[in-house]
Amino acid sequence: MECIRNGHELVACAHLSPRRKQIGQDEDADEQEEESYMYQTAASECIPIQVEQCLGVPLVIRQCVGKSENTLLVYDHADTGSKGQDEVEDLFQLLANVKEQFPCVEGVSTGAILSTYQRTRIESVCGRLGLTPLSYLWRMGPQRSLLECMLKDGIEAVLVKVASPPGLVPRKHLNKTLGALYYGGIFDKLKEKFDFHICGEGGEYETLVLDCPIFKKKLILSKVEIIEGDDGVGVLEIRECHAEDKQEGGSCASWDVTGPLLYERMRHVEASQSHSLPAQSDMKGEETLDTLPEINVLPHVKVLPGGLAHVSEILSPFIPCSDAYSYSSSVDGEAELAVLEAKSIFSVLQATLETIQWTSSFEKQTGHCAATAKDVVFVHLYLSDISHFKDINAHYSAFFGTVLPPSRSCVAVGKNVLPGGRRVMMDCLVQRGSGEYMRMSPGSSLMDSTNNLSPANASFVADHIRNPHHLLRTTLHVQSISHWAPVCVGPYSQANTLRSALIFMAGQIGLKPETMKLVSDDWKAQLYQCWRNTSSVLDALQGSLKDTLGAVVYIASKEIIGPNKCYRLKVWEICENICRQCLRSNGSVQSGIIDGIKVSEKDELFGGYEDYETYREVMASQNIDVEAIGNETVRDNIPFLMISLPQMPVGAVSEVELICATHRASSCLPINVASASDEEPHLKNALNDNGKPKTFRSGSEINWDTGYDGIIYDESQKSTKSATIEDTPVKIQSVFSHIGHGCAALGFTTASYSSASETKPIQSENIIDQMLDSAVSLIQGSACLGISNILHIRLFYVCDSDRDNSLALRSSLQSSLSCLWNAKFGNCTNHQLPATSIVPVQAMAVSSFDSSSSPFLTMQFIVADLLHMETEMWIHNKRAS
Repeated sequence: MECIRNGHELVACAHLSPRRKQIGQDEDADEQEEESYMYQTAASECIPIQVEQCLGVPLVIRQCVGKSENTLLVYDHADTGSKGQDEVEDLFQLLANVKEQFPCVEGVSTGAILSTYQRTRIESVCGRLGLTPLSYLWRMGPQRSLLECMLKDGIEAVLVKVASPPGLVPRKHLNKTLGALYYGGIFDKLKEKFDFHICGEGGEYETLVLDCPIFKKKLILSKVEIIEGDDGVGVLEIRECHAEDKQEGGSCASWDVTGPLLYERMRHVEASQSHSLPAQSDMKGEETLDTLPEINVLPHVKVLPGGLAHVSEILSPFIPCSDAYSYSSSVDGEAELAVLEAKSIFSVLQATLETIQWTSSFEKQTGHCAATAKDVVFVHLYLSDISHFKDINAHYSAFFGTVLPPSRSCVAVGKNVLPGGRRVMMDCLVQRGSGEYMRMSPGSSLMDSTNNLSPANASFVADHIRNPHHLLRTTLHVQSISHWAPVCVGPYSQANTLRSALIFMAGQIGLKPETMKLVSDDWKAQLYQCWRNTSSVLDALQGSLKDTLGAVVYIASKEIIGPNKCYRLKVWEICENICRQCLRSNGSVQSGIIDGIKVSEKDELFGGYEDYETYREVMASQNIDVEAIGNETVRDNIPFLMISLPQMPVGAVSEVELICATHRASSCLPINVASASDEEPHLKNALNDNGKPKTFRSGSEINWDTGYDGIIYDESQKSTKSATIEDTPVKIQSVFSHIGHGCAALGFTTASYSSASETKPIQSENIIDQMLDSAVSLIQGSACLGISNILHIRLFYVCDSDRDNSLALRSSLQSSLSCLWNAKFGNCTNHQLPATSIVPVQAMAVSSFDSSSSPFLTMQFIVADLLHMETEMWIHNKRAS
């Protein structure tokens, strides 16, 4: 465009095609795209449509076969040798072809702004061919003014590659317009924090132009896919695109070819520029945010032997906005948009279930999938706002069904903290074949039962039908209002049990069963009721709270917020005391009495007194310690994580979520708790020489509130900041509950500040590394389980109030966890990365840990070998039971 303003005429375009597929073309598995020092390769797939249909000029294409052989800053053709294998020589041949086809061509336009490397190579080629290089953008600055001029000229471009973690996040920023990112203040923030090149001259990002004033048609990306690497680099691959007629009076209509030249316009921009955000009407390119095409965001999947899988971080491929769907920005409009995301999530889950590879020899059979929605055992549903809960339930029910549905826990984590500002995220636990297993007709023969099974699952399900000792899956789904326990406030079950061994319980809130109303507005009263409801459900399964392996306790943020940190610590202390008391008293439910399992006077609840406090007071007068009596049968050291989140269903302010062993399992296998302390000899690699938990200090600085990656760009800052870093120790602690040896375990590993201050410079990669070491030590040393048995890691982090900082931090944590796992365990057989979920919270604490320390990171681990657990139960229990 600047060339045209300076009197030049566009004759043709030339393109060096990378050695990879074009749209609709299969890619050779052995042929990989190589990184070029000279050319942009991202979005090369749609160049023919962009040039020939949108620009309306001829296109000359040549495949790039050379490599970056000569990487000196200034290029000399004589240094390439006789073979001429440098990628610059491909450009020479391409432009020679252009001159041959279009003898009238006299010059070449380039967009180099600061890159001497690119400029000298283009000048070398043009000089040898007698062409004039036109570089009207060269050293035009500042970059902020240059980019704004481009946007005001009506250039609409989207990001097709990002390579600047944690600043630009692939899932969040790819396929976003330059206008949205620039006018939204993202680039200015990154410039301030990381010395980010606003025009991408440092390789931070690459773009694709969708529309501009000289386009005859607009380029539409109808189907794209985000390819994200472990190093934080992401590429937008265009699967489908087409040219579309432009609307009259669009943003490009006002461009004047006779207008002021670039340097004159930049002066005007600099004079009028301010740091305030422009009006909504000035945000060029905002339309692309409203109509994002389909993006394949793949969830994390981990499969264990026996067909147990976890699918985590299931997200909508697109992020709907109100303008694109004619919805208002009101609560109802946002709920409708959340429903669109949820429906898309169900489609992603369905596709994932159909393609899970359950064993190394598994082969998908045409027309039959090995897993369906009926095989889902448990669901974690994370919403941006709990008001979406009711609207999503109808579609949730349609997908999972109302007969024998999975258990579920649903919470709201806050607006704009889920990836890309999404409204819904989901995790799923899946047991292969369990849906068909539970739907077998009672009394029918094995042959009749398996005749109706899908071929992919017939053999698997038949094997488990033959096993009378362990049921593959059972579901407790009571829908009648009673005095027993609340019916679920949605289409899910109270509990699902796998292999007669582990129980995955739905989150329980403080509802009175008979009225289905909250017991009180007070969070403490609700928490007592949560535990009572949970105990009632376990009682129906012939179990009790003493079988608990671990718990997550949610408390509404409004109950945690106080005048100072001491107030929050006091709330955590009260919460832990309530939970411990309920565990000792089994939630005030006398287990087994309804089923006639315990009828002796010794087992009478509270010794026959009306409540636990009265019982304890009366017995204390007789010098009898009630808690000591209770501890004979109830473990007092069950680990649980206490979390502060914005909202829970139906206005609840407390919720409890448990994973338990069955009574049968706990009666024949011991449940033990181990923590990272000097009392455990297998934790030496997580302890200092003096036997104390290790204190880790960062080697470079990262500010937790901003997600800063520790890079110090000003060398003079390093010496002044090192003293501050040395004063910021971080404490790593772990606690795991496990049943049997090599059977199952659930645990928590935290990172917290040792000092009272809540914001300290740390290094996220170092912290996660030490957290993994601490957890793996307990998993292997105490639980006797392997790294390959880790099914799911849920990483909770205290999010920042600033949306961009929080999302950048989240991306940094995900990348660090993935990279560290692959670096530590990636070369080991079957040490596939567990399914991982990154969950933002507002505060948290773990029971039994130092209450004065506030964790900013907590990992929850679910570790299991249920096939081995079946064997252990069979050995230690009555085989005919």
